[in-house]
Amino acid sequence: MHAEGSEKPHDFAAANRTYFDEHARGCSGGDHHRHHHHGEEARKLGRRNVAAMRSAYPLLFDEDTTEVLDYACGVGMLSQALCPHVKSIVGVDISQASVDQYNANASNQGLTPDEMKAVCTELRGEAGELDDAKFDVVVCCASYHHFPSIEQTTRVLAHFLKPGGSLLVTDIRAAPDGRVLFKETHHHIVPHKHGFTEDMIRTAFDGTGLINFEMKDAFKAKMTATGEDTMWFVARGVKPG
Repeated sequence: MHAEGSEKPHDFAAANRTYFDEHARGCSGGDHHRHHHHGEEARKLGRRNVAAMRSAYPLLFDEDTTEVLDYACGVGMLSQALCPHVKSIVGVDISQASVDQYNANASNQGLTPDEMKAVCTELRGEAGELDDAKFDVVVCCASYHHFPSIEQTTRVLAHFLKPGGSLLVTDIRAAPDGRVLFKETHHHIVPHKHGFTEDMIRTAFDGTGLINFEMKDAFKAKMTATGEDTMWFVARGVKPG
């Protein structure tokens, strides 16, 4: 038993790894019917996020040259939607089951690992990670609300950008009244239960040295679990050249 005031901090990374391992196994195994609707919703969300990014920043995506890192890639719903518009995508996730499903999905699409692949690792923004690869675009979609420190996450992602490269983040904008947007059953994996204000995202980007910050409304969507109407945004920061 912990003494008062000395409770061990909740390990969101471990909770998310467990949750998404179980979810990925369910999507690929015997719970197909149970997860079919959720999978379709995730696929639709991936397409909408890709459409929002390409609409806001069309010049970032070239099918012959653009190399992308998809951080917290899950089973690859966003990567699948983005792949036709870029040269290659490397997905990264801490859930091995999600990575396995991502790579199986890519193979089933007839894609080679040079075009689309995922690896299971917890990046720290250090030399030697991902063989020191740098990317034209780093995307992180529908995942920032899972990270306890978006400042630390942003620092890590900026490390993998080429000079002049762009970090694109999509997530849920905080409601004007500041209400909780995520249902209680997900609070153990969502530290940012209210979504994000522009000031929160700007502070994280600016603190990492990224420049030319922008945050644009992307689309409205209803939360599947709660029925909450939410506004999604796409935020961009550029690594100085």
